[in-house]
Amino acid sequence: MTKKPVSKKTTADAKARTPAKRTAAKKTPTVGTMKGGVIVHGKIQAGRDVIMGNQYNDLRQQIAQIASPQEFIAQAKELQTKIAEIKQQPDLLPAQVRRIEAVEGDVQEVVEEAQKEKPVGKRINETLDSAKETMEKLAGSVAAAVGLGTVLGGLGQIALKLFGG
Repeated sequence: MTKKPVSKKTTADAKARTPAKRTAAKKTPTVGTMKGGVIVHGKIQAGRDVIMGNQYNDLRQQIAQIASPQEFIAQAKELQTKIAEIKQQPDLLPAQVRRIEAVEGDVQEVVEEAQKEKPVGKRINETLDSAKETMEKLAGSVAAAVGLGTVLGGLGQIALKLFGG
């Protein structure tokens, strides 16, 4: 068998025929500031909630740890103070204030029911669900109300566990 002669290509000729390798530049996030905000470019990962603008305290963690009726009452009273703080905002419309006052009344009813000798969990849950719906409707126009509807719903679920349905 005879071998075919192999022609050797010059390295310059080989380089001309092979496309140059493209090196991927690492994209690192860059942060710039502008009047009224922050501009972020690149791949950003956030581990939990990222809140811009008006901020609120997340009570959901505390609510999940309620184990006794006394803790439930304490959390409901703390929630009342948060709602009262929202009501003190100067730019609220009268209709918004009335809705917030209705939620305050609902939470007060819940506290009174929870302090009874035999509280009815279903009644507490229904009252808190009503307050939750009202607060979630307000969250669209009152930034400080964001998240409080979820807290009210969580309290209602805890009430069913503590006081029965």
